[in-house]
Amino acid sequence: MDVLEHQRQLLDNARQIYRETPISDETARAYLATPRHRFVRRYREWASPHWQDVTESHLNEHLATLYSDKAIILFGDDDENIQSTISQPSFVLRMLDLLQLQPGHTVLELGAGSGWNAALIGQIIGPTGQVCSVEIIPEMADRASASIAELGITNVHVIAADGSSGYAAGGPYDRIVFTAGAYDLPRPFFEQIAPGGLLLMVIKNRGGGDTLFLLKKVADHFESRHAMSCGFVSMTGRHQRADLDPVALESLPEWADMRHRELTRRPFWWGGKGSESFVWQTMGIRSFLGIAEPLFQTFKVDRQGGESAAQPCFGLWDREAQSLALAKDDQLVSYGTMAATERLLAHVHRWVDLGMPAAAGFHLCVYPSERHLVANDDQWIVRRHESQFVWSL
Repeated sequence: MDVLEHQRQLLDNARQIYRETPISDETARAYLATPRHRFVRRYREWASPHWQDVTESHLNEHLATLYSDKAIILFGDDDENIQSTISQPSFVLRMLDLLQLQPGHTVLELGAGSGWNAALIGQIIGPTGQVCSVEIIPEMADRASASIAELGITNVHVIAADGSSGYAAGGPYDRIVFTAGAYDLPRPFFEQIAPGGLLLMVIKNRGGGDTLFLLKKVADHFESRHAMSCGFVSMTGRHQRADLDPVALESLPEWADMRHRELTRRPFWWGGKGSESFVWQTMGIRSFLGIAEPLFQTFKVDRQGGESAAQPCFGLWDREAQSLALAKDDQLVSYGTMAATERLLAHVHRWVDLGMPAAAGFHLCVYPSERHLVANDDQWIVRRHESQFVWSL
């Protein structure tokens, strides 16, 4: 197969995936005019330690991988700390359509990565539009700039900087897109987007799992227009959050005593059985607890039998009451007192009554941190550093 055949096969696959929301003709034309392989010079696949160099003489050896519908690692030797990828192509095309790009738009991208997404946007908005793409990794910024220049694209500019402050020099922007997951919305983005502008943002919550939100600027805040589950690398730089990762249970100072204060251990299934499906089966409840419950925490524990990967689990940790409820595999375990377990079960019942929503099922408004807000029924306010998220059902 030649490059065009690979491109068309991938486009056909994307159209099958998004049959109910078809890939637009404008996005398809931009995709065919901006070959993905031109933006990948070096890559590795997940779970593989081996880096592959892409050269013109060996291009055919890599085309099947480069035009597979999956993300590919571009920077980062450790799978637990991936710093840059080129995203899943079908999802990239869907994101482009969500942005509702028009000729002449001015667009800010947080996270240039390979430069492919910025180049696609540049194709859609045309020569009268401008793309400013900010990349925190200097080496990646250089690679992206070189790839864009080689294709003769003149309306896309890559800036090597920490994108968490936006890029005021190019604003105001009609569209802003995050290509890395963020826990907070930095204040500059409230100011650098035009009234009525759209912000496509990957939001990370403490429960695990990412959610892509399409947000519209309305007066002094943003309101969601669309949401879908996804998975993206985390932002680095000033707004990087390391505390979203699961905590080793053994690292809790109280665990040495708490482990000997087990009260109950009961069977508890989350729609499946066994540890292999635990993470996926519990995604919804963890997402809900990450929004609704301040005592919620994800944990990891050492597996028995010498397995290297830590075992994921979650629960409520009430330090003041010295009470821990731990959901692990097919069991719910209570330690210390029953306070945390009773609180967790009350949340589970409410989650079921509400229709078992995950983050993508919520309506979301994002306000500046200084705005005074009061939550209504079935509404939760999560205050972060520079913004506050109002989750509603």
